[in-house]
Amino acid sequence: LQAGQKIKVVNGPFNAIVSKSTYTMDLYLQDKYVKSYRVGIGLPERQTPTGWWLVKSGDKLIKPTWTDPDTGRTYIADDPDYPLGSRWIGLEGLEGEAKGRTGFALHGTKDPETIGTQSSKGCIRLFNGDVIEVYNLLFAGQSRVQVAD
Repeated sequence: LQAGQKIKVVNGPFNAIVSKSTYTMDLYLQDKYVKSYRVGIGLPERQTPTGWWLVKSGDKLIKPTWTDPDTGRTYIADDPDYPLGSRWIGLEGLEGEAKGRTGFALHGTKDPETIGTQSSKGCIRLFNGDVIEVYNLLFAGQSRVQVAD
């Protein structure tokens, strides 16, 4: 910055609303609509819980090691089969079906064709470029995500 330059200060936080019926996530700055993203959600037998979530403190990660809860297999970022994509934004449930739930996240995917489908173990999937953008806008301990039918 130099003297006399103008800067824009954005008063957040950013928040999001996920619509399971339309496979979309709308991003808001306070109550102002910013942008929509296509998402993938949980399989019919592993539904993404509805309700209010908070971006979990200490759980915004770049390609974290992840263990599949069904198979017990642990994946590291360099694994060619690594399923989580480029970012992990952990969520903790506050209200509704989400209340008290953990282990859910917004994350990328190695299978972009699954966006717009029920294909995850309950998490919300985004295209890798989109999840990087969202990762940079949602703040741990402040940003909320509502999942609605």
